[in-house]
Amino acid sequence: MEREKGPIFNSGTIRAVAILTFTFLFVALIPFVGPVIVILTPLPVLYYCSRLGRQQGLMVLTVSYLAALGILVLSGQRVNLPVLLMIGFTGVLFSEVLKRHASVEKSFLLASSALFCFSAGFVLYHSFRAGIAPWQMVELYLGEIIRENIKLSAQLNVPEEQIRLIRENTPQLIRFFAGIFPALGLSGIMLTVWVNLLAARRLFRIHGVAFPDFGDLAAWKAPERLVWILIAAGGMLFVPMEGATVLGTNVLIVCGLIYLFQGLAIATFFFRQKRVPMIIRWLFYGLLLIQQYMLIIVIAFGLFDMWIDFRKRITGNKDAHA
Repeated sequence: MEREKGPIFNSGTIRAVAILTFTFLFVALIPFVGPVIVILTPLPVLYYCSRLGRQQGLMVLTVSYLAALGILVLSGQRVNLPVLLMIGFTGVLFSEVLKRHASVEKSFLLASSALFCFSAGFVLYHSFRAGIAPWQMVELYLGEIIRENIKLSAQLNVPEEQIRLIRENTPQLIRFFAGIFPALGLSGIMLTVWVNLLAARRLFRIHGVAFPDFGDLAAWKAPERLVWILIAAGGMLFVPMEGATVLGTNVLIVCGLIYLFQGLAIATFFFRQKRVPMIIRWLFYGLLLIQQYMLIIVIAFGLFDMWIDFRKRITGNKDAHA
C-alpha cells in the first residue's frame, strides 16, 4: 500500500484525524442512521490506515478516538465505547487483509472469519462478565429489540392487533431469532466485509492508492460444491429434531447470502453488457433493500447460474468468463 511521506503531523494526517473524529461522533450522536451508512463506517479507518501506513494510521486512529471521547464526555453524552472500538478494529483489520494482496475469496474469508471470531469473543467476554450464559445474553438483547420495536410501532400508529400479536408471541420470536442468531451475525459480518471491500476498491482507485487485483468481480462464481451444502442444509429441515432444524436454517441463511453475491455479480455483468444507465442500476439496488421478493429472485439467479450460466447467455459467447 502507498503511504504519504513527510512529518507525522501534516495536512494529510490532520485531515484524517478530523474525518475519523467526525465518523465516531456521527455514530455516537446519531444512533438511528441507515444500515448502509453504519456498515460503511469502517471505510474511513480502512482508507487512512492503508494510505498513511500502519504506524501513522494507528496514530491517527488513536488521536481520533481520544478526540471523539473527549468531546462526548465534555458534552455529557453517553459513550458507546464497544461500538466505536468495533469500527476501529474492523477498519484496521480490513487494511491488514488488503496488504496481503490475496485473491478476493481469500481476502473475504480471512476478514469475515477474523471479524466473526472477534465478535464472538466480545459476546463471550460480556456474558461472562455479566455472569450469564452467552445464549441468555443474546435472548436478553433480542427481547430488548422487540420491546423497542413495539414502542416504535405504537408511536407510528401501527394497528393495535398487530402490536398485540407481536407482544403475545414475543417468547416464540425470541426463541426463533436466538436460534438463527449465529447465521444473522455471520451474514451481517459478510455484508460488512463485502460492502467495504467494494467501496474501498473504488475509493482507492479514485485517490491513487494501491489496491489488490481482485479481477473482474462481475464474473465471480461461488464454488460449485456449495450446492451440496445447501441441499444437505435443506434436508436437515425435515429431520424431526430441533437441533438439526436450527442448524439447517443457519446454514441455509449463509448459503443464501453467498448466492446473493453471485446473483448481484450477474446483475452487474448484465448492466455492463447492456450499458444500463446508472440511475436504473441504483433503482435496482434500492429495490433490493425494500422488497424482499427481489432478494429471493437475485438469490435464485445466483443458485441456478451453475446450470444455466446466465452470463454466457447474456453475451452469447462461450468464453464469457475467460
